Amino acid sequence: MVTSTLINHRGGRDVLREELEGIEPPPPTDTWFPIAHRHVLASVSQTLEGAGFEIKASRLSLSNGDARFFATLDLATPVSDGVTLAVGVRNSTDKSFPIGFCCGTRVFVCDNLAFTSEIVVSKKHTRFGQERYLEGIAQAVGGLNQYKETAGQWIGRLQHWDLSEDAASSYLLRAFETDIIGIRLLPLVLQEWRHPKFEDYKPRTGWSLFNCFTDVLGRTRQARQPAEAALTTMRLSRLLSPPEVIDVQTTALSIG
Repeated sequence: MVTSTLINHRGGRDVLREELEGIEPPPPTDTWFPIAHRHVLASVSQTLEGAGFEIKASRLSLSNGDARFFATLDLATPVSDGVTLAVGVRNSTDKSFPIGFCCGTRVFVCDNLAFTSEIVVSKKHTRFGQERYLEGIAQAVGGLNQYKETAGQWIGRLQHWDLSEDAASSYLLRAFETDIIGIRLLPLVLQEWRHPKFEDYKPRTGWSLFNCFTDVLGRTRQARQPAEAALTTMRLSRLLSPPEVIDVQTTALSIG
């Protein structure tokens, strides 16, 4: 299952890592200290690899005259069957947003500035911004193994939670009644459940139903309303978790 998504929605373009090497940031001011995109990516890569996390795939993007940088890194670290950890990175040299790092089992990065996952680090471009960013990354990466274990338990239990058609219909109705999804999205989720287009959605389990919901949310709401989509995903985890399931989706960590 793909756990990271990078979308070029507003003029962004995919680039190779070599292209980042030739991009220099503008000179600093008294209060603003931009960091080269290559240094931000290198800091993240080195911290992950130093902690024993292998990067198996990456996607890089630039926009706004190369002043804005976005990336997703898929790790080789399994969380549960078919699910791995992923990382998102972003940086700007036009004062549009702070340096960012996010990680978890579902990472979404877009050049419209959507930037969501379970763990998020954000630091301003100040005199000591790069040092604070490195500290934040180290703290987040240091907790990834614990997060992986907790998330693995949550996903594993959902994968082994068999749902009858009546039970699935009941959860769909409850999601509508509690305003987790509206009347426009309900038929789309029902369509995904009844006629799954991915192999991962075919088993009749809580994990399949959860993915049917998040697939529809990703197509209809994630890019335009990322904060609302993240909150909806958290509410879904509480709705769909059987009593013994550990609810890790509601324990998102933000390191400012």
